[in-house]
Amino acid sequence: MKDSGKMDIRQLQIFHEINREKSVSKAAENLGMGQPGVSIELNKLRKHFNDPLFVRVGNTMQATTVAESLAGHITDLLDKWKRIAEFTEEFDPATSTRGFTISMMDISHIEILPRLVAYLHENAPNIALEIVPITPETPMYMSNGAIDLAIGFVPQLKAGFYQQTLFRQQYECLVSNQHPRIQDNLSLEDFEREGHVVFYHQGTGHSILEQQIKRLGIKRNIYLQLSSFLGLGLLIEKSDLITSIPTRLSNMFTRNPNLRSYALPFESPRYAIRQHWHARFHQDAGSRWLRKIIYEFFNTSDSNNSPNE
Repeated sequence: MKDSGKMDIRQLQIFHEINREKSVSKAAENLGMGQPGVSIELNKLRKHFNDPLFVRVGNTMQATTVAESLAGHITDLLDKWKRIAEFTEEFDPATSTRGFTISMMDISHIEILPRLVAYLHENAPNIALEIVPITPETPMYMSNGAIDLAIGFVPQLKAGFYQQTLFRQQYECLVSNQHPRIQDNLSLEDFEREGHVVFYHQGTGHSILEQQIKRLGIKRNIYLQLSSFLGLGLLIEKSDLITSIPTRLSNMFTRNPNLRSYALPFESPRYAIRQHWHARFHQDAGSRWLRKIIYEFFNTSDSNNSPNE
């Protein structure tokens, strides 16, 4: 009857070495153990299998029929254990065909995506990207592995997520260069009088701006509400509407000489744009590589590489 005691990997290694070397002393030497220690563990195995396993024949230890039956199974198990113990995840961007799903809004499309695509084309040509918007379901999709990374203003994330600041920014007001009433400066009176284009969607800091305006008791004439920045430049250029948008986006729009930007006539709130990922991807080699690339695009020093609690 077999003993019900537990076996450990060390005992299986001892069995394997004795079977291979036909010697307890050589097995002990190979394993860096004392011979008495090997004998003690061998006796435990004998008790467990209710069989001597190895018997002395002349100057060698020969396997019994039970040990011969066990040998192949133990060798296979030790091989698997070695592969597990020595496992290191490999990721070579130059040859990888992996796909990444990134959640971001259209402002990040403008700010991040062109540089990322150019980098991948040069350094990781077989990697595929899928870009999806930030929605209230984004945290759930990140936790179940459907989304690798979220880039933007995502304050609703809780425990189990990591974050890293890419850059900080604030808001400016974008106006047509031919605006009939706003030219040299933008006053609070101008801001309250003119028609505004405003944005309401996940993944931007616009809620912070809204809170600041409400806290200061500033009134606005909201003319148009949008969920995307698509076509915004042309809309402002061809009308006397104004809009408050992030500084980096404003800098891009004002490359058009028909648009100009002004500082807000009140203190603009500052907020951080971060990349966010779930803890399940924290040590993933491919995800770490992707996060490092995106972080280096901005080369910022004010990062926060800790869990978002």
